[in-house]
Amino acid sequence: MAPIRVGIIGLSKSSATSWASAAHFPYLVASEGKYEIKALCNSSIESAQKAIEGYSLPSTTKAYGNPQDLANDPDIDLVVCSTRVDVHYKTIKPNVEAGKDVFVEWPLTSNAQDSEELVHLANQKKVKTVIGLQGRVSPIYLKVKEMIEGGKIGEVLSSSITASGATKYRDSIGESLAYFFDRHVGGNLFTIYIGHLTDSISSVLGPIKPKTSNLSLLRPDVKILSSSGETLRTIKSDVPDRFQIEGSLPSFSNAPISISFRRSAPFKGTPAYIWSIEGSKGEIRVEADGTSIHAFEQNARILVEDFAKSGAEAANVPWDDPMADRGFKGPARNIGSLYEAFAAAAAAEAEGEKESASWPTFEDALERHRFLEAVWGDWHAA
Repeated sequence: MAPIRVGIIGLSKSSATSWASAAHFPYLVASEGKYEIKALCNSSIESAQKAIEGYSLPSTTKAYGNPQDLANDPDIDLVVCSTRVDVHYKTIKPNVEAGKDVFVEWPLTSNAQDSEELVHLANQKKVKTVIGLQGRVSPIYLKVKEMIEGGKIGEVLSSSITASGATKYRDSIGESLAYFFDRHVGGNLFTIYIGHLTDSISSVLGPIKPKTSNLSLLRPDVKILSSSGETLRTIKSDVPDRFQIEGSLPSFSNAPISISFRRSAPFKGTPAYIWSIEGSKGEIRVEADGTSIHAFEQNARILVEDFAKSGAEAANVPWDDPMADRGFKGPARNIGSLYEAFAAAAAAEAEGEKESASWPTFEDALERHRFLEAVWGDWHAA
């Protein structure tokens, strides 16, 4: 099969978070012939050209300054959007309208309404969609799912998640990420972290049915720091920084699930992430030094306790990581797994076979957006 021809929106040498360069670019240039980067689209042609040169892409790589020009390019099969959330809708819509397959980072858009429109448009145009909810293909979550489905702990009775430390500092943030505290943008502590967390958990335990939620804003004044650490200004946040969600798991006789997440760092010496799954025969506990194991390993470990072995220590459980074995690092591993699944389906289709999506799609993104809006409810900053 010929390589899938890719156009990337947001691969810049001056990007605030450099997610496209850290997660997408490393896989795409080492995909073993499955993909080929054919164009970059940034805020200007000059910016795109600078990125082409900065990433040592072939001189034949096209540079675009607006998404409509990229949409008009007949030599692009797949458009990847890795920009700030508040421009996802306007940058990806022309490409969906042009009938191109699309891969968009999570969140899909700033709200469920715009996301629903893109879902309907993608279905109308019959394009394949990918959403960056990569926790579903994380080896850690897949291993836990395998253990539960294999009956390792018997019937699931309950689950709880405690996560702390979404940002480096309790009361400040770098200037490039100040938008995390502006709800209107759509990319913030709640939509990004709770979105990824609940989607990853749901990929293992099935859908979460929320019952009650308690959202709080404990530190509304946020210092904005320069690259050198100097305080530039202080802003007022309108995004909660402490979340408590109580719900049930319909897939396991409505077993209770509790999620507690706070922006501030964990108590010194304790894991930033603790996920417990209590079963009738044993208990699984996942611990990590960070809150983003959907994207990074963060020194994660899986422990399992067998209730029948009274007094025995919990056992460490290893897992396979094929993308790490191939040399991929950090966020490129799980993002790369999404690309692998998409390419496998394209290859099967080229041979006349029809495969359903084994990766998260826009429909999954819309479901997650609706879940988050239900949890958010009518909360507003004081």
